[in-house]
Amino acid sequence: MNNIYHTVVIGGGCLGVASAISLARKLDSNKNTENVCILEKNVLAGGISSRHSGIIRSANASIQAATFAEEANDMWRNIYQYWGVDIKPEETGAIWIAKNDKKESAKTWIDLEKNLKKANIDFTKITSKEIKSLTNNLIRIDEKKEIYFHEPNAMLFDPLKVRNVMYSALEINNVKLKENTRVIDFELQSGNKIKKIRTNHGTIFAENIINAAGGWSPQIFDSIGIKIPVSLQPVYVSNWLISKKKLPKNFPIIADYINLSYFRTWRDGELHIHQPRDRSPAAIARSFAEEPTSMKGADVFFDSSNYTASYSETNKYAEMIRDRFPHVAPYIFNGGYITFFDITPDLKFILGNDKNISNLYHCLGAGQAFKYAPIFGEILSDLVLKKKSKIKNFNLEEFSIKRFYKPEMKKFWNAVQGSQNTLKVREQSTV
Repeated sequence: MNNIYHTVVIGGGCLGVASAISLARKLDSNKNTENVCILEKNVLAGGISSRHSGIIRSANASIQAATFAEEANDMWRNIYQYWGVDIKPEETGAIWIAKNDKKESAKTWIDLEKNLKKANIDFTKITSKEIKSLTNNLIRIDEKKEIYFHEPNAMLFDPLKVRNVMYSALEINNVKLKENTRVIDFELQSGNKIKKIRTNHGTIFAENIINAAGGWSPQIFDSIGIKIPVSLQPVYVSNWLISKKKLPKNFPIIADYINLSYFRTWRDGELHIHQPRDRSPAAIARSFAEEPTSMKGADVFFDSSNYTASYSETNKYAEMIRDRFPHVAPYIFNGGYITFFDITPDLKFILGNDKNISNLYHCLGAGQAFKYAPIFGEILSDLVLKKKSKIKNFNLEEFSIKRFYKPEMKKFWNAVQGSQNTLKVREQSTV
């Protein structure tokens, strides 16, 4: 059995898979040699990567992130070119709903529109007549209190169909997949290079390591003194049966920042409701400081029997449907579950070289992994191979792990480490 690889990817979620595929295709066009291996502690995309909204969109407050997303959008549409397999999206577009308070909130969204247009991303303020036409007059609108934007290029995938495609892509591209393989620790060479990876199934040698373990990264790399500022934020998801006649095919994604939820059509006649990230400083602090969002609590696994949602959360989502979709009753609860966003203190990705370990590269999605998977795979494979990236407007400085060594971020990171940290005490007294 081969245990020597050019690159080992830790984590079999969508980012780990994308990185492995891109690298394998660039290393060996004939696909005759297993040069790349994925280590996954459970099964491929069986955890958080099977529990996400499936939404592909470009709008983002970070223009660099938005640029990446726009290019990833095109890559998803032409995924055969990059992975050797094909999957068709649902071309729905998205409608964004925000507060029209004539103050900071509305201005922020108008500024976002301007900045995205400068980056050639189609994100446009629309009228009540336009939104009624796009939604078949099925959602409640209030132009006095709300402001609306349309992103026509947004689209949807079914995460479970993508998961099947990932398995096929790994096989086609001769990537070795080791499921149920947990990283125990590492052996360093000369202090700044990983030489060996010890797992529950033996030792593996790798010239390069890509960390795509998301929220599990801190505990994996703690043994060699690498502090990775990633934690987990819980998210509730709810599915409701609604007549297909009432929600037409390709009904647009509704990004509702009034009700703090995403609405999307789901499979055959369902309305899927998914929370966006809570961006408040208090919520971010809790995610780093409190036990409920620990690795143990987030060790989810795709299994219909463990898809659960609380009574209170179910009622909350029913209220959201009544508020935003007043004409679609009756609607019937059809299951829900808890998933997690992996987050950083500033809610941005961690991409690129590690600060201290020369052959370690990070690919951490900060709760937005899926939509960026193909482009992040290309970026990481080019970094590992030390090739100049072909990605337009390429700049990773904003997402480098080195930013957490700057004084202001280092102060935050030091505050949230340990069970008795200052930030936890602060949050308990204020939240």
